[in-house]
Amino acid sequence: MNAGWLELSLKVKSVQRSRAFYEAFDFKLVETHDKGMSATLQAENCRLALYQGVLDPAENQLIFWQGDVEEIAAGLEREAVEFVQPLKTNDRGEASFMLRDPDGQLIYVIRENGVVRHKPAPATPDLDRGYFQIGLPVKNIDISAAYYARLGFAFAQRNGDTNGTITDGHCRIGLYGFPLAPNQLQLMFWQGDIDAVIDVVRRNGFEFYGEPRGDDEGRSVTIRDPDDNPLFFINMEKYKDTGLSRAYRQANAAAGQAGRA
Repeated sequence: MNAGWLELSLKVKSVQRSRAFYEAFDFKLVETHDKGMSATLQAENCRLALYQGVLDPAENQLIFWQGDVEEIAAGLEREAVEFVQPLKTNDRGEASFMLRDPDGQLIYVIRENGVVRHKPAPATPDLDRGYFQIGLPVKNIDISAAYYARLGFAFAQRNGDTNGTITDGHCRIGLYGFPLAPNQLQLMFWQGDIDAVIDVVRRNGFEFYGEPRGDDEGRSVTIRDPDDNPLFFINMEKYKDTGLSRAYRQANAAAGQAGRA
């Protein structure tokens, strides 16, 4: 089963302003649609779609593109999962459905003719952000992990009942059973250059969500984008010699090569 590639779709007040924010962190424009009211940007395996007034429902969404939509929907129907929008198909072979995960996060699974994953940003970016994962606050990591298993995700690592990371090979979702700060969906970047990130924030006049923190164990900084979505950057000493960062960068680069148009 293949859920397709994951795109984090964000509701924004101004595509132009939000695009400028993410481009400051070395995201590259992939394409624009909706007469300029939406724009897709990518940085390695992090793919963002900015929507100004065209998301329905008007809230942030996890969108899975060009996967086995009917197969996934059939499995969910057998388990009596409630849909926000039931499976829709047409005679052109397109299909889509929408639902919410156990913690209310909106998920949209879709296949459309002519949609391809365009060439990603360069494998070696100007800014070392680190490797990306979505961070989700959850009530129960077992329930959430079982839910996302229906989309092809499995545990890559786990820390007891407090948190764990699930992956489908190149897309990482962190499940956090304790309050995040702020306690909402976050864009997380691991093992990057924290000093370089802080420099981007200060040079562009962006605001910190609290001052940068650090000790002998590691350093981190959290900021908010123009629509209050948090971005968390962290570099932990204990991961430096594990090869984790290198392994995920290689996986991301391979996934990017496979996804070239």
